[in-house]
Amino acid sequence: MVALLLVTGLFTTVSLRFIQLRRLKHSLDVIRGKYDDPEHDGDLSHFQALTTALSATVGIGNIAGVATAIHYGGPGALFWMWVTAVFGMALKYAECTLSLKYRTILPDGSAAGGPMYYIEKGLGKKWKPLAAFFAVCAVISSFGSGNSIQSFTVADQLRADLGVPTWISGLVLASLVAAVILGGIKRIGAVTSKLVPYMAVLYVTGGLLVLVLNFGTIPEMLGTIVTSAFQPAAQAGGFAGGTFIFMLTWGVKRGLFSNESGQGSAPIAHAAAKTDEPVREGVVAMMGPLIDTLIICTITGLVILSTGVWKERLPDAVPVNAQSALTVVDAAGEVGVNGAVADAHLFTGTVQVRDGKTADVGFVRHHALVRRPQFTGPDGTAWSGTLEVESGAIAFEGLPDLTLAGD
Repeated sequence: MVALLLVTGLFTTVSLRFIQLRRLKHSLDVIRGKYDDPEHDGDLSHFQALTTALSATVGIGNIAGVATAIHYGGPGALFWMWVTAVFGMALKYAECTLSLKYRTILPDGSAAGGPMYYIEKGLGKKWKPLAAFFAVCAVISSFGSGNSIQSFTVADQLRADLGVPTWISGLVLASLVAAVILGGIKRIGAVTSKLVPYMAVLYVTGGLLVLVLNFGTIPEMLGTIVTSAFQPAAQAGGFAGGTFIFMLTWGVKRGLFSNESGQGSAPIAHAAAKTDEPVREGVVAMMGPLIDTLIICTITGLVILSTGVWKERLPDAVPVNAQSALTVVDAAGEVGVNGAVADAHLFTGTVQVRDGKTADVGFVRHHALVRRPQFTGPDGTAWSGTLEVESGAIAFEGLPDLTLAGD
């Protein structure tokens, strides 16, 4: 699916003759309100439609998403996030233009549109099952990739830092969101048009202050991003061997997660724009990936790289069970600068653990090598015993409740 979205973005970019570059100035004119007409059908101004769409994309994907891409894919992953955003601008232009062209104006004057509408109206009635299938998937996705991740992150952070119970955070968040969305698309647009600009400016300003303090490292970091985009093994790696495809995949996945190009959520918001010209809203929509990924994600990535935190290792401890996603490798693997394993080999055999320590094997969790591994038993003391391993997988049957600590 990731490859399909990337190829579709490339195809759209070429077919539309790089519209994201040719119509950039026109997009800014439309957003500024140069072509606004309150008599047109719709519920939101062009600016409100853009901020409504951005309110769903500017968030955890711009912070943790970028950090995850760099951790697993190295600095080069940020380059492929940029590429994804450029192609995503054309893709979002196309899907939002179609959304306006095939939207429906309801009896009360409100507008309804999105992929489920242009699939049925554009392709014909026989495609209605696909339109219904998309609508169901969009609802499920709104919980999985949007609301649950954002709310969990907020609640978990408040619990960890301030001791606020998660149920209280959830109740407050649900109440605030309900106060907005129960007012309909007009209230959503009114709130996001005020909240999103301040949110983005505040975050970008904070990031720029950090970059000013580390200004001397920025040229080197930009060079590292570009060179490691094509030579990933020299900068980072993964359990897949630090391959180009591994790094590319992480960059593209996080890029698409941050701006949602091709996902179909943005066209639903942009369908409510007040305009009689579908292309006009299309050029507005293509600014989403530029703001979200090319600006905000870039700020995040440069902050992470220029401060050097991407190379830091933090102590951690996990239970030794199937949920811990531990993989045992032999000692022949090379380790990249960020601690990821390159060219590792799955281990098969018996691992001897003495006083909590092992020799001649390594342990990989989430594509990163665990440094200074130490096993402890149920009583919290160093454990001694044997681990049976088959193709990198530990046989947990018969083992006591062990914990593996390390960096």
